[in-house]
This record gives sequence, C-alpha cells and structure tokens, in this order.
Amino acid sequence: MILNYAANRGPKYDTQFAIASIRQLKPYKPHYILADRAYDTEAIRKCINEEVGAFDQIPLKTRAKTGHYRLNSSTIFWHDVYARRMNVESVIYVIKRRFNGGNYSRSIKLQNKETKLKDVLYNIYRAIQVF
Repeated sequence: MILNYAANRGPKYDTQFAIASIRQLKPYKPHYILADRAYDTEAIRKCINEEVGAFDQIPLKTRAKTGHYRLNSSTIFWHDVYARRMNVESVIYVIKRRFNGGNYSRSIKLQNKETKLKDVLYNIYRAIQVF
C-alpha cells in the first residue's frame, strides 16, 4: 500500500522531501525504513531513529566519514531486509505502466491531486487483484 506521496514542479532532489515524508510515517510505527544510497544523510538518519523510532536501512556512501547515526549504521544494516527494497521499485514500475507515469497537470494543486489519484487507484488495484 502507498502511505505517502508528494509532487513537485520540475526536477528536484527527492531528499528535499524525505524528512517530511518520514515524519508522516510515524503513526504506522514502522520497525525499519528502507532507502537507497541517495538518502544517506545524517539528518535523514536522525529523523528515522529519533523521531520515528525505527531502524534506518540505508547503505553508506563511500565518502561517509562523520555523523553518529551514519557511523553506527554499519552495525545495524541488514542485507536481507534491504533486499526487500525491490518491492518499492516494483510498485513504482506498476504505477508507471498501468496508470501512465507522467504527471501532466500544470498547477501544483492539480499535480498533487493527480498523484494522489494514481496512488489511490494503485491501492484499489492491489486490493481487488486476485492471485
């Protein structure tokens, strides 16, 4: 299920919206949060560990040399759990294939509505899908 979404105008880095998205996951009480190497920042790891109370499963960038949470993450990184990140990429692929990956609205308000509609449609699609 898709629990959080965001749309923005033009190409921007996803990490700008990561902390706000992670904070919205707090009511679901996740045990761990998966992210790719691009999200390897001390601020994101601190938000995951302190505010949400989950383990961060983010691989370290090769140049990571500072930060309390970044340096301790190598001891709590589970490769078996991180392998499940493939499921997230599969969801993105299905949305792009089934519901057209482009967002063609001009205003930010309509872009958010279009993104939310596609996410809701995906959740309905997965709920009624028979295996």
